[in-house]
Amino acid sequence: MRTLKSLMLMAVAISIFAGCCNNRSASEKYYQSLPDEKDFDALCQRAIDEWKVPGMAVGVVKDGKVVFLKGFGNSVLEDSLNQAAPVTPQTKFILASTSKAFTSALLANVMDEYPEIKWDAPVRNYLPDFKLYDKWATEEFQVRDIMCHRTGFEGNALDGCPFFGFDRDGMVKLFASIKPSYSFRTTYGYNNEMFSVAAQIIEKYTGKCWEDALAERIYKPLKMNNSTTVKYAFWDDSLFNNGILAHPYAMSKAEGANEIKLTRRDDRQGGWIWLNAVAPAAAVVTTAEDMTHWVMMHMNHGVFEGDTVVSEANHKMLWTPQTITDYSEDAMEAYGQAWTIEQNNRGRYIRHSGLAYGYTTLVGFVPDLNLGFVFLTNNGTTGAPQAAIARDLIDMYYGVKHPENYQKAWESFTGYLFKEREPEVEPAVDSIAPLENKAYVGEYKLDDVWGPAKVYLQNDTLFFSVREVNAPLRHKNGNTFLFTVPGEWADYYELSFTADGNKVKSLSFDTGDPFGEFVKVK
Repeated sequence: MRTLKSLMLMAVAISIFAGCCNNRSASEKYYQSLPDEKDFDALCQRAIDEWKVPGMAVGVVKDGKVVFLKGFGNSVLEDSLNQAAPVTPQTKFILASTSKAFTSALLANVMDEYPEIKWDAPVRNYLPDFKLYDKWATEEFQVRDIMCHRTGFEGNALDGCPFFGFDRDGMVKLFASIKPSYSFRTTYGYNNEMFSVAAQIIEKYTGKCWEDALAERIYKPLKMNNSTTVKYAFWDDSLFNNGILAHPYAMSKAEGANEIKLTRRDDRQGGWIWLNAVAPAAAVVTTAEDMTHWVMMHMNHGVFEGDTVVSEANHKMLWTPQTITDYSEDAMEAYGQAWTIEQNNRGRYIRHSGLAYGYTTLVGFVPDLNLGFVFLTNNGTTGAPQAAIARDLIDMYYGVKHPENYQKAWESFTGYLFKEREPEVEPAVDSIAPLENKAYVGEYKLDDVWGPAKVYLQNDTLFFSVREVNAPLRHKNGNTFLFTVPGEWADYYELSFTADGNKVKSLSFDTGDPFGEFVKVK
């Protein structure tokens, strides 16, 4: 066991290294002993050294106390534009999908004040204009259904639609246009946009936008003083330029070598378009230090420092399984209100991960151990490193001497990334000629949510226009064309015309969602 003197020296040294910028003294409140603190610290550092994770901030809470809080790596890597900026517990990261749990907790907080909002009441009681494609599902859709991914949509439905110019409220209106792929409440289908329905209820009762309600009702009582949202942080260059907000990165295989290559994400406009449109699902911006307060609140069933942020009954609902997501001989996983609940042969593991625009995150709890933790990174390619480290941490607390989750994850990832592959060959394209350009020109309509779509000629080039998209069409084959949308994230979309002989009847384009056909009306 370390002596008090050595513990204090280590805390001071780590505090200086991390560049702590608050008035709290570096003390043994942080960095109390883990089962093997040295091994855990080294494990986190391996993610920086081996996986090339640019930066990572880690917080661990045990028995209501912060026992580990440290930054690793850099929020900005040294390049021609920037000097390296070390990650600290105060470095801000975008939480991505770990933000979902903030929306569910915020709705629970509002429900505590307005008990007429009930989990098992229809959403239309509170949002009369709410509408799904299916009339019966519209009437039966309850508050408890909003955030547990069982609407009947394919996984990640609507995720491409922000690039067509749909804002948060517009995305909610799109639910009426998308045909379900499964029966309501039967199949897990992960969805970001549905969290904006929860936000609309929050906004109706608080009179504040989701961002401001979150700051007032969650950040303030939890003393998350360095937390904000994408709305206020994403374009703040005073945060972005000096690494206070970690820069986003992507990893890939280096050309000609079995090494990991990092590339900074500079497509900010594309990131903004998507994150802003799905903000209640992805747009929390916070620090590892602030997140330890969030973890403490959940471990104490909704209470932080004696103040109730979420009632015990509503907090219990957040962690109550609603939708089965996976099962095996070793564990069953279900989704609650923005949390994954895993029941394994040792107990429960409650968690949520996030991945978006150059960031991956993980927040988890093991109630049997009274343990909680948070990992924030600016690696936007895989959450495997922190997921494996978290399971090794859990194993350490269960007394496993040499946990192997990290090593297995590393071998699996590199085995896939460095696998020899045949060079990609462009697929052969049938040279079926299109119709004359004038045959495609006209106005097309699906519904009032999308509005009219147009195809027109400009300098002998066909253009496609719908909402904020106005793009040239590139012929692919026959009556199929390609186009791009605003935002550097987006790839080519495929647009196909249906025709009877030389007469074009309709068009459709592939967003991954079954919207149907735009019928030619002019």
